[in-house]
Amino acid sequence: MDIRKATPADLPQIKILYSLLFEQLANYEPDYLQPALQDEAFLQQVVAAADNFVAFIYTIDGEAKGFAIAKLEESPPYNCFVPLKCMYLMDIVVDQNMRGKGIGKALIDRIKQWAKEQEADYLELSVLAKNTLAEALYLREGFETFSKSMRMKIK
Repeated sequence: MDIRKATPADLPQIKILYSLLFEQLANYEPDYLQPALQDEAFLQQVVAAADNFVAFIYTIDGEAKGFAIAKLEESPPYNCFVPLKCMYLMDIVVDQNMRGKGIGKALIDRIKQWAKEQEADYLELSVLAKNTLAEALYLREGFETFSKSMRMKIK
């Protein structure tokens, strides 16, 4: 088992895991999300650590079993926001066959550690309401609901 920063050599395995994530998300919300491939340029930017991105990959015997991507962000430039640094956990994916084995927790722990190293004030993420397994993990890891996004279909 190894958790390390992702490199360009990891991109083929990350793309496979991303396609599984997008398929799962489309199953949760087929009216709004569809299976897709992640954009190559975006992934190159992430593994290059450009624009405050970081990606960690969890491998067993050199095979990717999960990854997490986060981005360090500043508070929006509005007077009502307290100026803080946020580590936004954009995506976390664990191979379906490896879920329940502590990989998601290990990746979150590594992101927490990196957030502290970057002097972030807090960690934030978004989760689909129907993704109850992921939400349960986040609650166990100390996340709490901060805001809710609501949607109404017009067509």
